[in-house]
Amino acid sequence: MKKALLTVLCLGVLYASASVVYNGAGETGVIMRQNTVSVKATPTKNALSKDERAAISLITSMYNTKGFDNTAYLKRHCTKKLLKVLKAAYDYEYDPLPNAYAGWLFRSGAQDGPSNAHKVLRVVSLGNNWYQYTFLDMGIKCTNKVKVIKVGNKLLFDEIKQGKI
Repeated sequence: MKKALLTVLCLGVLYASASVVYNGAGETGVIMRQNTVSVKATPTKNALSKDERAAISLITSMYNTKGFDNTAYLKRHCTKKLLKVLKAAYDYEYDPLPNAYAGWLFRSGAQDGPSNAHKVLRVVSLGNNWYQYTFLDMGIKCTNKVKVIKVGNKLLFDEIKQGKI
């Protein structure tokens, strides 16, 4: 009886520490040890506020329609603070022009890419009005962060941080 109980106990411990994994090719395997990883949950669309959903739509629309290349669009959708940053970046790079802004800061910073693919892949709310958007810029996958604030009833871009390529 003791031997059977010990065997069942050992098998229970072995079962508890092993995981059966399907590899997608019609085969299964057993993993004996796994490290536990804590993952921060990404809010689902239902958990987002109305303003967060609107900000995500604004970011997606701005990038997919290349609004960053349009001076009138930038003036309508950026705070004065961000317009100053975009203006200073443009004037640093080129001869100053009265209505020219560095809309390229919304992009990857790459000069060339492997294709013409240009679209937002994902936008995630980071909290405190910050959003991270993953996108394709000339086929290169990149990630930038942008701050979107509400001024009156209008959402405006307030800050931009280019990610690494």
